[in-house]
Amino acid sequence: AAPGSSLALAPPIPWPGAFRVTWGGRGERAAAMTDEVDSLRQQLSQLTEERERWLQERERLNEELETLRSRCQRLAKAATRPEPQRTDAACQTEAISGTDLAGAAGGAAGAISPSGGDGEVEASSTAGSGSRVPPVVEQMLRSPKDEAIQLRGIEALFAQQTQVDGAPGATSAPSLQASLEAAVAVFGNHPGNRALLLKACQLLSVLLAEPGAQRQLPMAVLWQAAQAVVGVSIQLIADVASSGSADALSGAGAPAKAGSAASPGASKLLTWFLSLLALLLPCLGSQLHSQAQSEAFVHDLLANLVGKLLSCAELAQQEALALKCVQLLPLLPMEPWVQKVCLNSGAVHALAAAYLRWKRSNAGGASPGAAAEAAVPKAINVAVRGVFTDNLELCVKAVDDTFVNDEFVCLEVLDQLRSMEKRRRGTFRDLDKDHGIIRKALGLWAFHQRAALEASDPQTSSSKEVLQKVAELLNAVILKLPPQLLLQRMKEFESMEVFQRLALAAIHANAQLRLQLAVNYMENGVVTAIVGCMQMILQIYEGAQSVAASVPPRGTAGVEAAFRILQDEALPPEGWPYLLYCLEVCLHVLSHWSATKLSLQGKADVLDARAAPLLLAQGGLVDVLAEILDPKAAGVELREKPPSQVTQKALETLQALFEQNGHICLFCMQHYTEVKDMVRLGCESLSMDPLTDFPDMQQQAVSQLVGSFEKFSIDDERLGRKILKALTVLFESSYHLVSWFLQQYGLTTLGELQSLDVHVEAVRAVARAPYWSAEDAPLLPDFVALLAQLLLDSIEGLVDEGGSPAKPAAVTGRRRILDLTEAEEVVSACMASVLHLLLIDPSPPTVLRILARSLARHGEADSKVEAEGEGDGDKDGGGGGAGGGGDERAVNAVMRVMQVFPSSDRVQLNCQHLLTSLLGE
Repeated sequence: AAPGSSLALAPPIPWPGAFRVTWGGRGERAAAMTDEVDSLRQQLSQLTEERERWLQERERLNEELETLRSRCQRLAKAATRPEPQRTDAACQTEAISGTDLAGAAGGAAGAISPSGGDGEVEASSTAGSGSRVPPVVEQMLRSPKDEAIQLRGIEALFAQQTQVDGAPGATSAPSLQASLEAAVAVFGNHPGNRALLLKACQLLSVLLAEPGAQRQLPMAVLWQAAQAVVGVSIQLIADVASSGSADALSGAGAPAKAGSAASPGASKLLTWFLSLLALLLPCLGSQLHSQAQSEAFVHDLLANLVGKLLSCAELAQQEALALKCVQLLPLLPMEPWVQKVCLNSGAVHALAAAYLRWKRSNAGGASPGAAAEAAVPKAINVAVRGVFTDNLELCVKAVDDTFVNDEFVCLEVLDQLRSMEKRRRGTFRDLDKDHGIIRKALGLWAFHQRAALEASDPQTSSSKEVLQKVAELLNAVILKLPPQLLLQRMKEFESMEVFQRLALAAIHANAQLRLQLAVNYMENGVVTAIVGCMQMILQIYEGAQSVAASVPPRGTAGVEAAFRILQDEALPPEGWPYLLYCLEVCLHVLSHWSATKLSLQGKADVLDARAAPLLLAQGGLVDVLAEILDPKAAGVELREKPPSQVTQKALETLQALFEQNGHICLFCMQHYTEVKDMVRLGCESLSMDPLTDFPDMQQQAVSQLVGSFEKFSIDDERLGRKILKALTVLFESSYHLVSWFLQQYGLTTLGELQSLDVHVEAVRAVARAPYWSAEDAPLLPDFVALLAQLLLDSIEGLVDEGGSPAKPAAVTGRRRILDLTEAEEVVSACMASVLHLLLIDPSPPTVLRILARSLARHGEADSKVEAEGEGDGDKDGGGGGAGGGGDERAVNAVMRVMQVFPSSDRVQLNCQHLLTSLLGE
């Protein structure tokens, strides 16, 4: 094998020395051969792997050889060019100061200053000696004012840079810097020669595109180039704006000299200028961060170049030109001072105007360049977004007054405000605390609400999107505010219906926030804020139901219409759902307070100023509930009936309020006597809590219920039964209350149409008493006497002493005569109660003796008999008989009752039992 081949690399296979023939037998020889074969196989495998490694190494070395051969060829070509000196290399990395910038700017006007009239010039320090600078560049630097030399030099340099020689990046740093300076000098020496400016601009673009050019060139040269390009661009825009003709934009200008080519149009030239600035600005990053050194340049770029170009009607119509202009803004470092310059220089206004102009021009239909048209608004969005990124001050200023009427900028700013909270927690609280974002957002809402409603089609109006964004921002801010601060803002903006609706919707959607408001109801003032919202919402619907008053107030109609435009399920346009949200908060407050007071085993203390029911009642909640449940009875007129959900929630709230405080229940029943729901819920509350610890309040409750029964029982039988049930519970809770009622509401006080149902329930309550306590024993004589009087008064006028029907004229002057049905109910109830008292008499036969005297006394018409009855009663009281059972007058009174109701089995049976007791049988 050849020495260079792969076979020559493999070592010879050694003959195994251990392979010997043994004469010990066939078995030992076979085993030895097997071991030797295995050993040979392992060695063969190792050699094969080693051969593969050597082959791979040879391939790698061949590749490195080709790489070195290529590098040697490049180095041979580069050896003909002068190498940069150490001073030039050091100059490339040094930072520039203000004086250096001034020197560089002076060098931009002419890299070489003339020394005499013969045209000989002195070389600049940057170019160095002629041996280090290409001859064409040296000639350009020696004759900066000669247009022909400059044009030939630029063309030569351009051809040299654009030719494909297989060695990219071979241009040395001094040559590159000198070429750049020569091209930049054209902008200062020949600002009116468009053809030359275009050539210089193209050359600069090629030079900056050279690999590593941005690292090799000094910052002063790049800064000088950027200033020169901006200056020439501003002048060109001013020329176009002053001419005001289309020829200045797209037509060719006059040739610089006779016989030369016509100069390019302003549009083409500006396009190259902007492309060149797009290459220069990223190279000036460190320089542009310094406000002291770059503020004037940035202001000039934004105000006089970007702003003027986008504001110029002739130039702004060129979408490609406008796109390159807009794309310059994201290349600037968005420091706070740069963002402020963007806003103050009018660049943002120009961007907004350009966006609106593009939107109008593309609103009618499709245009040829769909992709280019889409790129313009996209670039404007990116530019505007960068101006307001992470700058709260500018965002608030924009939505406050600067761009209130500009939907495009408002949408971008609102998006930025929403996204800031994700990047930095606490942004929304800072917006509320330091910038008053709520008031400013409400002002923005008011403007665009009017704009949306005045639009021909509000659903397609751009103001609709602004309203949606404002609602989302305010909702996000509300959720980030502490509960107490949120309620403070609700009180501060209590007249702003929009904010109240948004706040209530946020509270309704956030269970944690609702709980926090209910827990600290005393400290945060939630009662005042929520009741105030309810009153404001009800005012929307107040008014007569007529054609003139069927339309809500102007401000309210606008808010409702604006919310209808939003079409957001979480923000209904009607006001009733927000009233429902308020009632839910009130129920949470009552539920929380009730849960914390369970240990007291009782109701709310009427004297406790911190009690939630008392605070709600004092805050006006009952007035609102009455207006919802029965507006007419509450003294107001609503243009539309509240929905059933709102009415049901109002009933639940009122019921919870009454259940927690019976004093409030009684007060509301007395104040709203015409509201049926108030009376009904009051009866249910009194049925559960008859106010046994407050006798005076029980008497007031009975009086109120008696009046309500007479008012509503005829038309509403169900409500009448509830009133009677409440009265029954009250009477059963206190014998003193029954006695007081029978004294105050005797039969002599009855009207012509007044019923006796309350009297019957009062008497029947006695029959349900399980016992008569010793504490009530002093009441027993008067109580039995009242029952006897009621028994005999109920049949007065129905029969005479002889058992015949009485003449109506004989009793008409005293009181109304009861009919037999009413009298039977009263008599039956009185008989049952009297017999029950006889059974539960704590000291028999006290009840029987008192009953006999009372029947005898009330059975006589004149006072003489009455006096005799008292004497007999004293006599009977001292005897030891059956307790006056032989009193003839008492027996006659009972017999007269039996004569009045001969066909009533229950009356007859009860009278027989009573006669048995009276006669002592």
